[in-house]
Amino acid sequence: MRFALTNGTIYSGYTTAQGYAVLVADGKILDLVPVDELPADVPLVDAQGGIICPGFVDLQVNGGGGVYFTQYPTVESLHTIRDAHLQFGTTSFLPTVISAFQDRILVTITAVRAAMQQQPNTFLGMHLEGPYFNPGKPGAHDTACIRTATHEELEVLLEAGKDVITYLTLAPECLEESVLQRLAESGIVLSAGHSLATYDQALHFFRNGITAVTHLYNAMSGIDTKQPGLAAATLDYGQAWTGIIVDGEHCHPYAVRLAKKMLGEKLLLVSDCAACVGSDIPFTDFGNFKAYYRNGRCETEDGRLAGSALTMLQAVQNTVNMVGLELDEAIRMATLYPAQVLQLEHQVGQLVPGAAANIVVLDQALALQRVWVEGAEVVLAKK
Repeated sequence: MRFALTNGTIYSGYTTAQGYAVLVADGKILDLVPVDELPADVPLVDAQGGIICPGFVDLQVNGGGGVYFTQYPTVESLHTIRDAHLQFGTTSFLPTVISAFQDRILVTITAVRAAMQQQPNTFLGMHLEGPYFNPGKPGAHDTACIRTATHEELEVLLEAGKDVITYLTLAPECLEESVLQRLAESGIVLSAGHSLATYDQALHFFRNGITAVTHLYNAMSGIDTKQPGLAAATLDYGQAWTGIIVDGEHCHPYAVRLAKKMLGEKLLLVSDCAACVGSDIPFTDFGNFKAYYRNGRCETEDGRLAGSALTMLQAVQNTVNMVGLELDEAIRMATLYPAQVLQLEHQVGQLVPGAAANIVVLDQALALQRVWVEGAEVVLAKK
C-alpha cells in the first residue's frame, strides 16, 4: 500500500517538521517529503493537524489483553498481547518473561521465535527478567525460581535463546565474574535490576558488561548518602541505558526529572505492564500469589507493586503533563531511545527512509487517533 500522511507535525526522531508528509510504500517509510513536492498520484491521508510520530517501542511488556506471557507462553498469547498494546500505540515490544524455571523459559523462547518470524518489526526479541536476582530484592517474582546462574544452565539457555533473548535483567553482584563475562560476550543487553549492588560494585559492573538498568529506583539499592547503591551509581555514571516507569506510582515526578537531568538521552520509558492492559480482569492468579488491579495500580494482596497498569501512551502523557518534559523528548523516550538500546533504530523508533512504517497519530491533547503497523492501519476500538 502506498500513501502520504499529511497535515500534521512530524516528530521523526531528532527532527520536528511541519509542511511535510510521511511517504509510505510496501510497509516502509520512503521519505519525508515537502507537501508541495508529493507525486500527484499518491493517496493522501489527513492527520487533521495532529502529531505524527513513530509507533511506541516498549522493552518491558509482561502481558496484556488479560494474558500474562510467562503463564501462557504461546504464539496465540503473544498475538493477544500485541493486539492489546496496539490500541495504545505500542507497535514494537519485547515480550517479557519473569523469573521462571528453565523448562518454562525454553517454552517461551520457542513462542517468541515463532512470533518474531511472523512480525519482526513488532516482536523485537525477548526480555528475560530474572531469574538471576538478589534474593533480597525479589519484587513480586516467585522466590522459588530465583537462583544463581551457572555455566551449565547458560549453555542450554544461550543456545536455545540465540537471536531471541535480546535483553536480560539480572543482579550482577550475584553472578561469578566468569558467568558475567560469558553473558557479556553473548551480545545480549545486560541490565542491572532486582539488585543490592553497592555503589562501587555497580560502577565496576557498568565498566564490565552491564550496559542498562531496569526500572530505575525500583527493586534496587538506592540513593542513601552514606551507603549509596545501584540507583545512585546509575545516576552518577550516566552512561547506562535506563528504563523508568512513569505512572506516578513507581517513582515521584521529581525523581523522573532528576534522572533526566543526570542521564539525558540514556533515560527511556518502559511500561512493565501486567495482563490488565486492554482488559477488565480484576486480578491475575500466579499460583504463589495474586496480582490485583485496583486504584490504577497492579499490586499484590499486601499492597506491593507487581508490575504496572501503565501503557506507553499513558507514559508519554505523564512524562509531559506530570513530569513536565517537552513533548519531543517524551516521544523520543518512548520510541528512538528504546530502539537504540537494541541497535534497531534504523528499523523502528524513527520515521526515516527504510524504517518500518510503524506510525502513530495523536491529537494535540495527546490522545491516540490512528495507528499503522508496516503501513497497514490498525482498527482502534471506539473509546
